[in-house]
Amino acid sequence: MGLPTDEYRRYIERQDALIRNTLTELEVQPVFFVGAGMSKRYFSAPSWIDLLKAVADKIGMTNEEFAFLVQNHSGRPIDIGTELEGRAFQWAWDKGKNQFPAKMFDEKGSRDAFFKHLVASYIEGISPNAEEIQKLDLIEEITLLREANPHAIITTNYDGFLEELFEGYEPVIGEQVIRSNLNLIGEIFKIHGSMSDPQTLVITGEDYRDYREKKMYISAKLLTYLAEHPVFIFGYGFGDPNVTEIIQDVGRIIGDDSKFISNIFYVQWDPSASEMKNFQEEYVVGSGDKQYRVRAIIAGEFSWVFKAIAQEREFKPINTKLLRALAARTYKLIRTDIPMRKVEVDYGMLEAVADKADELPRLLGIAPATNTNLTHPFILSQVGQQLGFPGWHGARQLIEKVAKETGVNILENDNNYHCAVKTGHKNVTHKYSKAMADLLLKVVKGEPFDLKL
Repeated sequence: MGLPTDEYRRYIERQDALIRNTLTELEVQPVFFVGAGMSKRYFSAPSWIDLLKAVADKIGMTNEEFAFLVQNHSGRPIDIGTELEGRAFQWAWDKGKNQFPAKMFDEKGSRDAFFKHLVASYIEGISPNAEEIQKLDLIEEITLLREANPHAIITTNYDGFLEELFEGYEPVIGEQVIRSNLNLIGEIFKIHGSMSDPQTLVITGEDYRDYREKKMYISAKLLTYLAEHPVFIFGYGFGDPNVTEIIQDVGRIIGDDSKFISNIFYVQWDPSASEMKNFQEEYVVGSGDKQYRVRAIIAGEFSWVFKAIAQEREFKPINTKLLRALAARTYKLIRTDIPMRKVEVDYGMLEAVADKADELPRLLGIAPATNTNLTHPFILSQVGQQLGFPGWHGARQLIEKVAKETGVNILENDNNYHCAVKTGHKNVTHKYSKAMADLLLKVVKGEPFDLKL
């Protein structure tokens, strides 16, 4: 594979600026929607058909028998899984009794429990633990994924990779999503179940019928996340029904007349991306009157996407466990303890906290961040692209125009618009804020402006 094309480099710069801008405007951490493609990428997890083949092998089916099963059901995994459930049940009561806990043979046990036990056991056997993750081939990219610190993760994956990677995040499995408290941070919503609780797995026809009956409740529960946070979709191919159904549910509620959902980024892996010259920047989800447009990102690898999301933070990783505990305690105080008079309240202090934005952080011992990568996240070419220019030249000309009109050279020192960051003994990188992009946009439009250095 050769060097990346100029078009791909410019595409990355545009998408990087768009990601940073979206995070800056919404002022919240993103939500990740993670599919099987990520598990396959990082630890060679099986495809759906390969997973079913592993179960078929376990219960003694020959390759020919499984091939017949696949062909008989036209390759539909749900139908194949449904038939395998019956065969696993028969095998468990015949030759496979010693492969299952004795309690599973109780008359109150579920018929599908044996099939789901085999699925969960296989996945558990191939899922890496925290120590094994550190030895994976793509550990550098995986580390950047972890450092992105999403507010929450939604996944249809059964495996435990995300729980092992994101320390302090709490899995919320299956129907627990409907009853969960969305005011917390650091949740992993496993909407199709988890290997840790085999009966929660959504894998047979009956499971999917039950799931679809409850899907609207799950979508409604997650709507706050999907509407108010930047959403990044990883590990699902374009057109995946799991993604399509939820986006359609969201679109019916928050979609505008243009049917463009600007906070959702559908990230698609393409190994030839660095050689491409034309790139898809939007994707149409659904069909007919249920069509919605979302942002599309094509990437040959995900490091640059994760870096843009993380905004290259220079401080220590977020302690998600501590934030969860703080959010839960605060929620309980407001929802239960204060209304039910379980605690004594100093309303004078609470009024001060409510009236002044900096009072609560001060009370909690929290100081404002001074990280320039947060306050000034853009290089000049990214500012230029936000203004519609192909690169940095147009933005530089506008800065010079501001200097002529005001007598102030914004680039002379660090200020609200610009800062110089040392990147070596002699090298300096100039970084720019969202305020700079807003200022230059006013110049482009010929609107009046005031400098607020």
